[in-house]
Amino acid sequence: MMIERIGRLLGEKKLKKVKQMLDYANIKTPPDKFVATHLIISMLFSAFIAFFVYNSYNIVYSAISVGLFLFVYFSTVLMIVSLLAEQRARYVESVLPDVLLLMSSNLRGGIAPEEAFLLSARPEFGFVADRIKKVGKKIAAGDSLVDALSGFSKGIRSKLLEQTMQMILDGINAGGDLSVLLESTANDLKETASIRKEVASMIFVYAIFIFMAACLIAPILYAVSIQLAGVLSKLSNSISMQFLTTKSPAGIKLASSGITGDFLNKFAYVNLLITAIFASFIVALINKGDEKYGIRYIPFFVGVSLALFYLSRILLASFFGGIRVI
Repeated sequence: MMIERIGRLLGEKKLKKVKQMLDYANIKTPPDKFVATHLIISMLFSAFIAFFVYNSYNIVYSAISVGLFLFVYFSTVLMIVSLLAEQRARYVESVLPDVLLLMSSNLRGGIAPEEAFLLSARPEFGFVADRIKKVGKKIAAGDSLVDALSGFSKGIRSKLLEQTMQMILDGINAGGDLSVLLESTANDLKETASIRKEVASMIFVYAIFIFMAACLIAPILYAVSIQLAGVLSKLSNSISMQFLTTKSPAGIKLASSGITGDFLNKFAYVNLLITAIFASFIVALINKGDEKYGIRYIPFFVGVSLALFYLSRILLASFFGGIRVI
């Protein structure tokens, strides 16, 4: 198909990287089709943006707008795919201790390894159960335990899972008891998870502080500053008019400020938007250890920040509306 031919223009090496990334995220779309689809979508939106900006401003602003849009679009797509891959990895890491303990208990009960793996593939483990079944079927088909387990972590971007499976494989190669290896590894994983939770609870206060600074304090301060600038602007205009109507010394001119309320509003909205976006990434980095999870927080942070700024403007305008500059 034509759309797949467009995707192949990216090159085989880069398409392999895209395929690996899609496998991590469990996206079944072929890599060439995935690349071509997003390339066509981005080009259509870019043409619309270029036409709109060129009619409103000039070709320089049009080129800058298209460049920014393409950067934001492809960065967002990559971050979403990476976020899906991280979610799968975190899910595997969360159920892995229970899976290993269940396997260990089955082996201790005298069940054969292939049966122990197949019985451990419970529905509550989600897609991990399918991987456990594949391992059990490979062992039943005559593959060695090491060969069957070596592909368990394939397609999941988790260093913890890779290190865990490598430890188990090293223990099997060294002649260790599989049930003991699985049980000790599961206990170590549970202990590591509890330590992570304690650390997360300790640093949660920093996330709250960043949220309050970016989404609660900053909008109120911007609203107060704009209202104060409006009052001072009225006062400046009044003084200038009085200065012009009286006899002023020669050569002295007093002009009103050129900064308008509309400019200050736009300035505040842009700064609050940027602050909320970066705050969401910082909070995600603190809580999850990965800034990509900040995509989830962006709508909430931006919504709270802009809504509070708007409400603060209304309340301050009603409060200071009765002030008259004489």
